[in-house]
Amino acid sequence: MPAAQALPAQEPGTRPARALPYELHVRGEADFDDDTVKLHFANTGKAAAVFQVRKGGSADGPWTYTVGPGAQLSDVWTFPEGTAYDLSVYGPNGFMRAFRGSLSRRDKANLTVRSRYGERGGVTLDVQNHGASHAKVRITDVYTQHAAVHEVRSGDSFIHHSSLEASGDWYDFVIEVESDSTFLQRVAGHVETGEDSVSDPAIGK
Repeated sequence: MPAAQALPAQEPGTRPARALPYELHVRGEADFDDDTVKLHFANTGKAAAVFQVRKGGSADGPWTYTVGPGAQLSDVWTFPEGTAYDLSVYGPNGFMRAFRGSLSRRDKANLTVRSRYGERGGVTLDVQNHGASHAKVRITDVYTQHAAVHEVRSGDSFIHHSSLEASGDWYDFVIEVESDSTFLQRVAGHVETGEDSVSDPAIGK
């Protein structure tokens, strides 16, 4: 056995990837009155999927949920009054959702993000502002490092679309609010179109 050991390096570039039967969704809703965060899991694909939820900064969990094709379910996490929340959800084929923010005051950011997938690729984010204040929202594409800024009033929503042509329908978006550094959501995964694709280009860099 060699004295100096190291993990092998990842080969650069992408590889062909078979189409997979997954089409998954997770939406998070923060309730400032009850100090809770509710996660909604939905599976609009053709195969069952297993989600795992982890809670940042805590020994609690992880929590595992199996959602069949065409099914949905929800669960609720309660946090100490006026504290921060940090939940991350992982699923098959690179699926990931992250939900972070503060429940300390009503003027803190409170957005919900719904993802919609195009039949020919691409992803659309429907962002709703449930907070009490106007929000300046920045959405950063991790693959391209391009950032788009949207301004949305309390109670309003906006649509953000990306074609994902440059990344082979892999997506990774970070959603932040300028006025609240505690808030962050992350939406990542792969849009399945029924056609063969490529492996995640971020892994091969």
